[in-house]
Parts: sequence; C-alpha cells; structure tokens
Amino acid sequence: MTAQALAMLPDRSLTVARMLHPERSHNAAIDGLRALAVLAVIVFHANAAWLPGGFTGVDLFFVVSGFVISQSLASRAGMPLGALLLDFYRRRVLRLLPALLVMLMATFVLSALFIPRAWRNEQFDQTGWAALVGFSNVVLAGQQDDYFSPGAELNPFLHTWTLGVEEQFYLVFPLLFFVWLRGRDRWPWSRVLLPALTVLSLAWAAWQAQTAPAAAFYLLPSRFWELAAGALLYQWMSARGPGRRRDALALPGLALLLAGVLVAPQLAMPVPGVLATVVGTLLLLAAVAGHGQSRVGRALGWAPLSYLGRLSYSLYLWHWPLLVLLRWTYGLQGAALWLYPVLLLAVSAASYHYVERPLRSALPLLRLAPAKVLAMALPVVALCGAGAWATVEYHEQISLSVTRDGYAWQARRYPAWRPLEPVSAPALEGRRLFVVGDSHAAAYRTMTSMVARQTGMEIRQEDRGGCSFVNLLRASPADCQDFIEDSLSAIERDARPGDIVLLAALRMPELRGFDWQQQDAQQIYRQLRAERTPAHAQAAHDEAERVLGRLQRLGVHVVIDAPLPLFKAGAYRCSDWFNRSNPACAGGLSMSRADLQRLRAPQMALLAELAARYPSLTVWDPLPLLCGPDTCSAVQDGEPLFFDNDHLSGHGNRVLLPSFRQTLIDVTGDNPL
Repeated sequence: MTAQALAMLPDRSLTVARMLHPERSHNAAIDGLRALAVLAVIVFHANAAWLPGGFTGVDLFFVVSGFVISQSLASRAGMPLGALLLDFYRRRVLRLLPALLVMLMATFVLSALFIPRAWRNEQFDQTGWAALVGFSNVVLAGQQDDYFSPGAELNPFLHTWTLGVEEQFYLVFPLLFFVWLRGRDRWPWSRVLLPALTVLSLAWAAWQAQTAPAAAFYLLPSRFWELAAGALLYQWMSARGPGRRRDALALPGLALLLAGVLVAPQLAMPVPGVLATVVGTLLLLAAVAGHGQSRVGRALGWAPLSYLGRLSYSLYLWHWPLLVLLRWTYGLQGAALWLYPVLLLAVSAASYHYVERPLRSALPLLRLAPAKVLAMALPVVALCGAGAWATVEYHEQISLSVTRDGYAWQARRYPAWRPLEPVSAPALEGRRLFVVGDSHAAAYRTMTSMVARQTGMEIRQEDRGGCSFVNLLRASPADCQDFIEDSLSAIERDARPGDIVLLAALRMPELRGFDWQQQDAQQIYRQLRAERTPAHAQAAHDEAERVLGRLQRLGVHVVIDAPLPLFKAGAYRCSDWFNRSNPACAGGLSMSRADLQRLRAPQMALLAELAARYPSLTVWDPLPLLCGPDTCSAVQDGEPLFFDNDHLSGHGNRVLLPSFRQTLIDVTGDNPL
C-alpha cells in the first residue's frame, strides 16, 4: 500500500492499514537471524554436549528484539504518547499472548497427565502461573535450582523466563524511545538517556554475576542492556540516514557469534559470558538491516531459513515443553530423538498458521480501540489461570500415572477426617514427639502423624531439605547451621523430660545421577564409600557428639533412624507404562541387600559407638522391614515402599508404623531414663 493510498483513508481505516502494512519493509535476513537463534537454543536444550554455548541464542534474540521493536515504534512516530503506548501494547498482546496461552494451557494439561506429582511440581506450577502474567523469570530467580542445574531440565515452564524479561522490557522501553523520538533535536539529555541506562545495566550485570548469579541470569536489570543494545543500533543507523549493507561487518559478526558459543559456558552469565554474542549480533544486524542487497543478507534470507525465523516464536514456545515431556516419559533416545524435531516443526507450524498469524492480523480486533483489546485480554488470562489451577488441584482425577493414588504414594500428614484405630500406650500419652531433619524427616510425616494420633502424643515437626541432623557421613552444610541451631533451641525451650526427639536424615551416599548402563556398579559403590574420608568421618562424629550432648542434658529420649535403603532410580518416575523404558530408570527399582549393607557399614559402626556413649539414644533400623533376605525393592507386590530414590511413600510409612510405635513405647516404658 503506497503512502498516497494511506493518506486517502479515514483515521480508523488508516490505523488498521498501518497495522497490516507497517511502514517498514519486511527483512528476511532478520528472520534468518531469528532462525539461527532458535536453532541454537533447541540444539543446546536437546543435548548440551552438541552445542555447549547454544543457550546464547537467547541473547541473540534479545538484541534482535530491541532493534525490531525500535523499528516498529519509529514507524508510528507521529502518534501522541498515549495513543502510541496503547497501540504498541495492543500489537504486543495480539502478537505474543494467544500462542503463549495455548502453549501454557496445553503444557499444564499434559503435565497433569504424564508428570508425576513430587516436591518439585510446586516450583513448576509457580513458574507456569507466573508465566501467564509475564513474571516467571522473577519466580525462577527465587528458586533453588539455577538454569543449568539437573533439576531445571524437568521444569516444563523454564523457558518462559525470556518472555518475562522481554515483557518487562516492553513496560519501560516505549516511553524511553518516545523521549528519544520527540526530544533528540531539542533536549541533548534525551540522546544520552538510553545509552546511560544501558551502561548502568551492563555494569550491574557484571557485578551481580559474581554476587547473585541467579538474579543476574533471570532478571531484567541485568538483561536490559542486551535489548537496549539493539535499540541503540537502530538509533545510530537512523541518525546516519540510509546506508548500504556492509558485508565487511558480517564476517567479524559471525566470528563473534561462534566465539560466544565456544566461550560462554566457561564464563559468568550474563557478563562477560554473552558480550561476544551481543557484539556479534550487532555487527550482523548492521550488515543486513540497511538498504540494498548483500551476500550475507541473501544467505540469511534463504527461504527455508527465513521461514524458520518466522516460526521462531512458536518454535521457542513449544521446543522446551515437548523436550521435558519426553524426558519425563519415554526419554530422549532412539526413535524419540528423531521424532522430536518432526513433531516440534508440526506443532510450531500449526501454532504459527492457526493461532499466531490469524489473531495478530484479525480485522475485527484491529478495528477495535486498543484499550478495548487490552481490556478483553484480562478475562482471557484470568480464565486460563483458573484452568491451570484446576489441572493442578485435580491432577489425581486426570493423571495417567499410577502415582495419582496419593494415599499409597504421598507421605502426607494423616488427615483428621480419616478414621484411625487408637492404640493403648499410657507411656506415650501426653508426651511430645519432636521430629527434626532434612526432607527424610518430612517423608516420615504419615507415620509420625498417625502414631501421635493413635497414642495421644503431641507432635512438633521441623524439617528443611538438605539440612540433616547427625547424617553420619560428613558435617552438615554451612547454610544449614542456622536451621540446626534454631531447631535445637526450640527443643531446648519446649521439651520436657521424657519427651522424644526423632532425628531423621539421609545417611547413605545418593545413587542418583550415575550412568548405570555404562558404569560398573561395584566400582561406583567403591567410589561412594571412598568419598567418606577420615576428615569427613571425624566431622560427622563431632557434629553428632555436639547434638546428642545437648539433647541428653534435657532428659529427652533420642531416636535416630539407621540408614534406609536407597535406589538407583526413582519409583515415581519408573512405575508407569509410558516411562519404564526411560534411561533414567536403567538402574532399576531393586538393590542387593548385601550392597546396601556395605554402603551403610561405616555409618552403622558410628551409630553403635554413639549408642554406647549416650544412654538416651535408641537406634531404630527400618531396613529389615523394607527388604527381603537378599533384595530391597522400592515397589513390593504392586505397592510402593518408596516414592523416589530414597524417600518413603505413604504406604511405606504405614508399613513401618507398628515398628516405630513399639520403639517409642519401649524407650519410654521399658527403658526409662
């Protein structure tokens, strides 16, 4: 549509025409850059060993986005500020929101169907809900796992952090760009405002990469400079006037992109990790975004590559949840590894052609006032939020996993409404049971709440994942010392003579994370036993002495659980028809009892020494109840004894209940202090 034709249209038609035919010509080379970015990210996420620095494709995206958004805003430079902002946000909503909501809702549903519920699911849910409103990066910055940790690869919403960064950037950048548009010829400060903020963001990113790496990686203040760099390139090019593309810039640009892929994994993120990528992207953009033809522009504009670039948003949206669902189910192996790109391309093309494009250019929506379109988006997001909540709340009703049976699988506090036969135990009635330790203390919650209700005990529970009491392996981590001290102080304040303290912990070296298909099991066991060095053993001994000494002075009974069985694979991940063949399940759900006995022998020796020194200490050993003569199994007769590699299931708790209850009766009745 020519400028003359546009001028002859009425105001509302003029707005619509500009939406459909923006005043900037489409640049296939920029689509090619987007394709390179998304392909790098996909390859990295499929297997980081194939392209270790492929995650820098996200940074290429950021720079291109800053440049393209600047072009879009400049094409509407004549609008008043209010109209420009409303028009901008309407275009962003129509461009980004429909495909995002479809992906999020599909992922919530598929996750409920195929991903078993575990403690990590709460983090997944929080990430997904935050992604609905553009703040998943903020949620992820506050979680324990960082972007590169093994647990993060199982979060189906992890990739939405980049959308959060961009959407937050869109809240502030249009106003900054408007100030530059209107004030560059009148107010000198308006020309330095964005460069100054860019330098501040770069400096902040460099500092925060050392002091708060998760925040530096995920949050806008340390990523602003990347998007702003693309905007500054646009401003510089527009100030210079029309120019021809410079192929001379392309070669160093490509070299820097390659350097970024190679060096970024060894550097702090995002600074200095992505500096090479950002500068390389700027050089390539400068080479292809001017006027005239260029060899690099023609190469990047190659039709198949350009088409992938147009699909890049949908490819990015869908590549990660499809990968995560494969990791949770069949695994990335064999035919699935080859089927994945075909499925991804099909789903992404459908998203682009049937969701993204139609709604972005829908005339009924473009004819509406921008404020009305934005107002219409709010209830749609709220409805999707309600749907996402429902899939989480009612996952047991829709899940295809055997773990949907929460009574058997989940170690939860025994509900007050469920009947429970009382047990006559006068020695326990009115006493307090203090349960403290790491996540394995939490995994006893079914058993301890049941015994308290049966016997009339009062229960006090304090647990924190990774923070054990008397783990027998080594000293507790430094960041657990406050928790340990607070828990001991609470016991010292509230415990009465004759009360009982259960110290629960993982007291065996973990078996997860090894390649049980390729490595010799006995060699791994020897390696694990060797990791408990004499220094570690002494530190574990000293810590146990300090804790038990303080508790014995209170006149309380102390119960320590002996090291429980643990397994190479997690039962909750490997008990369904759709995940039994997963490589994560290769170790199996059973262990030789003799191997477990050897793994826990040093810990058992230390327990025996401690029990001889502290009359208040009783060692309770559940292993004989959980194992057969030769084999320990996570699932027995179709019922799970363990939930994952080492945490008890709800059923496992009930199996141990009679033994634990009798132990409490014995320590308070037959063996008074």
